[in-house]
Amino acid sequence: MISPEVAQILSVAREAVRLEPEWSMMNSVPEGGRVPLGTEGPIEYLEFLTIANGGIFGRVVIFDAKTVGKMQFYADEAEGVPIHLGRNEWFCLGKVNDDPVFVKRSDGSVWGFRDEGVIWWQSDAFECWAESVGDFVLDCALGADYRRVAGVSESDQWWRLLGRIGRTG
Repeated sequence: MISPEVAQILSVAREAVRLEPEWSMMNSVPEGGRVPLGTEGPIEYLEFLTIANGGIFGRVVIFDAKTVGKMQFYADEAEGVPIHLGRNEWFCLGKVNDDPVFVKRSDGSVWGFRDEGVIWWQSDAFECWAESVGDFVLDCALGADYRRVAGVSESDQWWRLLGRIGRTG
């Protein structure tokens, strides 16, 4: 179950985005709502959609209900790659920069590819970033781990917004 803290911090971030025109041009923290019938995904992702229907948090994107189904091709199995995925085992939650982020269906943990200058599907730098979707949102989209997973400097626009709302550490 997703933590009530996620809804609270998303609300604060949503208000902060509205304060600065620059922040609202490149970021989006939409309201959540009823999850459309047929939307598939891990339970915590579906719960997240009731709080925010996806979002653009600087370099971290969480797919909305309309888009997520079309993006599951990222989890398709491929030959000759270092990391073997598959839709039965992995769910594509969103992206960080241009690299997909996955939820491991068996335990709900969130995994991503460390940016090492290699196209994600050619990389073997696949690591667990959070124990759950809620933790990923709190720590990597709305918290101090944002800089680590996104590979950005302190001048990053979203990082500055996180500083404004007291989420940088």
